[in-house]
Parts: sequence; C-alpha cells; structure tokens
Amino acid sequence: MYNQPLLSILINNYNYARFIRQAIDSALNQTSGRVEVIVVDDGSKDDSQEIIASYGNQITAVFKENGGQASAFNAGFQASRGEIVLFLDADDYFSADKVSVITQLFSENPVIGWIFHELEDVDAKGKSLAVENVHRLSELAYVDFRQSILNGDNLPFLPATSGLCFKRSVLAQILPMPEEILISADNFLRLAAIYLSPGLLLPDQLAVHRIHGSNLFEFRPDTDVINAETNIKTSYYLKDKFPQTKNFANRLYAHSLGKLAGKTSWRRVFQIPESKKYFHKFSLETWLSCSPRIMYNYAKSVMG
Repeated sequence: MYNQPLLSILINNYNYARFIRQAIDSALNQTSGRVEVIVVDDGSKDDSQEIIASYGNQITAVFKENGGQASAFNAGFQASRGEIVLFLDADDYFSADKVSVITQLFSENPVIGWIFHELEDVDAKGKSLAVENVHRLSELAYVDFRQSILNGDNLPFLPATSGLCFKRSVLAQILPMPEEILISADNFLRLAAIYLSPGLLLPDQLAVHRIHGSNLFEFRPDTDVINAETNIKTSYYLKDKFPQTKNFANRLYAHSLGKLAGKTSWRRVFQIPESKKYFHKFSLETWLSCSPRIMYNYAKSVMG
C-alpha cells in the first residue's frame, strides 16, 4: 500500500459558534487518511473561540483579527503542512469518507492539481433542501480549462468553498491571495487553479452546504450587485497576479462593471478602488478590449 499523504483541512470561521463544532468534528472523524485540521477564527464576536480552544491539540487553532475570507484562507494555508488541502466553511460539514475518496482520486490521477465536487444543500437544522439548481455536476470528468482561460471563454458551474480540494503545489502558486477580496474569495481560488492545472469535476456530494439566515446569499435581492462588486475585485487581482489570464479577466471585469453600473450607478462603480486601478494599470489595451462589453452589459442591466 502506498504511503498516505497528509491532508490539511482548512476551516474558516466568523461568528458561527452554533455550527463550528459539527464542522470540526466532521473533519476529525474521517473514516481513513492522515489529516490535520486547521481552524482559522477571523475575529469572531460570539463564543466561537471558546469552542475552538476546547479541542486542544486535536486541531491547530489560528485566532486573528477580522480581515475577511481571503485573509482567513491565507492564514490557514500558512499554518498547514498537507500535500493536499481541503477547504471547509464553518457552517458546512464533510461526509465521513471525503478524505478517503479525495486521496484515492489524487493518487489515481497524478497530473491533476485540483478536484471540485458537488455539495448537498441543507437548512440550518441539517434537513435536506430541494434547491433547484440546473448547474449540478452530472458525472466524473477530467477537465483542462487552461486554454479556455487564455481565450476568455465561458466556464461551467463550479462548486463553492467546501467543495474545493487542491494539491499544495498548485495552491502555493495562488496563496497568499489579495486580502481585499473580503467575501466570495473561493472564486479567485477556482479561477487561478484552473488556469494553472487540469483537474477533476466530481458529482459526489462529499460535503454539506448549509443554507440559513446568515448566509442566504443566493436568495438576497442584491445578489447580482454583490457578485458584480466582488468580481470586479477578482478580475483585477487575477490579471495582476496571472497576466496571461487577461482575456478572461477583461471579460469578467467588463461584464461585472457594466452590470453594476446599470443596477446602481457609475458613482458606485468607481467607489470600488479596483474599478479605477484596472484602467490605470492596464490602460489603453484594457479600454479597447472592455468598453464595448461594458456598455452592452450596462444597457442590458438598465433595461432590466
């Protein structure tokens, strides 16, 4: 039998005292595999830190000032040692066989740098939800999106934080990531990873995604606005760190900026520092590439 690699499970937490214990227990109680559990508390104001501390040396606890999701990712990765890194939001939890399945898939597919898998949606009490999602992954697939990123092509649906698994060698090229991305930092991880390496898309629901009052993001009336603001930041930092992604980054930037301007105002757009920095840093080439798409998405948003 081959030597089992060490897997690092990085749990990021902010004010999820009511859920954090189940997340940590799900990481510790895997059926097989060598695991270290890193729990990053991003300056919680509730009882999270006391709960985390109660696990003692079963976990590695990182307590930091509030800085947002990207800063929590950076801190967790810095404290970890695993050859494979799995992310887990503190209000979600893993299935007991996740580490076993992911370890085997990485072993059987040595050229891949990442695995993204499906999530089961549940409510605050853990009851399964029949959330309609036409984007569900349907089959195990080896995929290589590197040329798609270079071309600026559309990408398929990709799962959220608790479905993301990486080889350390790939993640080390991405982290530390810009800490200005306060929320939805998982999108930067996904895009950077698929630019760097081929991977697997896995339909198995190896983690549970809890949908509750504090994170009903996808059901908020201003979801499009928040997504657009975050994607402006993501596109700027993706292009800045990985210049070869410029075609994809320009497209994401133009789409997001035009949509945000149409749904709010140009004033709000340019209150985001990265909106202005994008043009200042990337200048004429960016304007020529982006302006038609910006105006198209602006008009589309205004007209509803």
